[in-house]
Amino acid sequence: MSKHILITTSFAALTAFSAPAFADVTADQVWQNWKDLSKSYGQTYTAGSESRSGDTLTLTDLAFEMPNEHGKVSALIPQVAFRETGDGRVEVTMSDSYTLKSQNKNALDKDLSSTITIDQNGLKITASGDPAAINYDIVGDKVSATMAGFMVDGKAQDMTIGVNLTKLTATYAVAPADLTAVNSTFSAQTLAFNAAGDDPENGGKFDVKGQMNNLAGASTGALPKAMTSGDLGAMLAQGFTTDASFTYDSGNFTLGSTDPEGTTTNIDSTSKGGNLNVSLDSQRISYGGGGKNVALKLTGTAIPFPEVTAAYDAAEFNLLVPIAKSDEPKDFALKTKLQGLTVSDMIWNMFDPGASLPRDPATLDISLKGKAKPLVDMLTADTSAMEAPPFEMSALDVETVQLTLGGAEFIGNGALAFDNSKPPMLGGVAPMPTGKLNLSLTGANTLLGKLQALGLIDQQVTMTFGMMAGMLAKPGPTPDSFLAEVEFKEDGKITSNGNQLPF
Repeated sequence: MSKHILITTSFAALTAFSAPAFADVTADQVWQNWKDLSKSYGQTYTAGSESRSGDTLTLTDLAFEMPNEHGKVSALIPQVAFRETGDGRVEVTMSDSYTLKSQNKNALDKDLSSTITIDQNGLKITASGDPAAINYDIVGDKVSATMAGFMVDGKAQDMTIGVNLTKLTATYAVAPADLTAVNSTFSAQTLAFNAAGDDPENGGKFDVKGQMNNLAGASTGALPKAMTSGDLGAMLAQGFTTDASFTYDSGNFTLGSTDPEGTTTNIDSTSKGGNLNVSLDSQRISYGGGGKNVALKLTGTAIPFPEVTAAYDAAEFNLLVPIAKSDEPKDFALKTKLQGLTVSDMIWNMFDPGASLPRDPATLDISLKGKAKPLVDMLTADTSAMEAPPFEMSALDVETVQLTLGGAEFIGNGALAFDNSKPPMLGGVAPMPTGKLNLSLTGANTLLGKLQALGLIDQQVTMTFGMMAGMLAKPGPTPDSFLAEVEFKEDGKITSNGNQLPF
């Protein structure tokens, strides 16, 4: 439903584009622009009546309808006024409040419906530019959406959802063509959200609240005419593209839930900011996000402790995947990072009450990139029925692999190449590679000894590790450290520090 709100209010409340005006627009041209754009995407704007008085065109009972494959979203705005300012621009104002109705179906094909009330204070939309490519600038003191009246298969649901934006500024520019170019920016002082009601999964109750501060976002993209809504593969084939980014400076989140037996769970979280990025076209999909200085606290009768806490300095995830069938290898990349993870002593004390293990922050950092050839169109092929992997690996660069935990640290990097004219190995995924991996391990013997003393691992594990380390690695520059340069040769042999391995 939030997607529907954003699309609906892109003309009516929340979006615009700031650019120099090189031509004049009139009230009638702006109104016609709304109708033309909505029609090209299967949507409609219909006014109950239109009246002109001096420099102002006024619409009453402006009806909006946006159908989709599972239903539709509709709205009725009591009044919209287009006022010509005398300098080639048009100022658009509308009723302070109006209601949207959403009618759709869920994954079980049950009817869903709800009402969404839009309230806006101090909202002003300014249209400028060229009649064929109008730019919109928007500022607003507050814009809020309240969703209620939920019905599932004809039965009322006790649930409300609210979203509030303050000190909103946004820009929106559309250049109609066979592929309509769309550019936008967005910022707000705060975004607060809340949801409460019955949990449809287990019959309990939930209450969610949160806020993000100093938000900013931007997007560019292209929209094909008669776009096939809801079918991402078809949309991309028609030329749909998007490149969007979003950031915020700080935030907080709380979740409280109670199951039918009265068991409670409460989660509190704070952060010092985060980001989200999405980019896709017919050839590849790229997305990622992250957060920094995140703190979590878990309380409630569902856990056997007064509270459990965890925190981390930074988290990051980024993925680039080629999706179009190709005769040539394409770039791919994966990065995942969790830095400075700590958990409360209550968790440590469950298995290490004497604090024999170092409780230093843990870090996991994996950064990979390379080239792979998609053998099928990933968005349309049924990959679950394939006997072989849908990708053919050509090259893999291990930029970083790092795991720091309990006083031990493993680090690796290197580069591998794959000759796909050779038969697949490695579980049928890829042929034996050629290249080198540089590996280092410190503190492992010390950590294993402490885990053995705590009874968490068997002595056989420690002995097996010692034998494997002696065979694969050489002593490092510091006590309790190992180094290994593992080389995959063209003749299929594998060596470590120049010594051939028996496999």
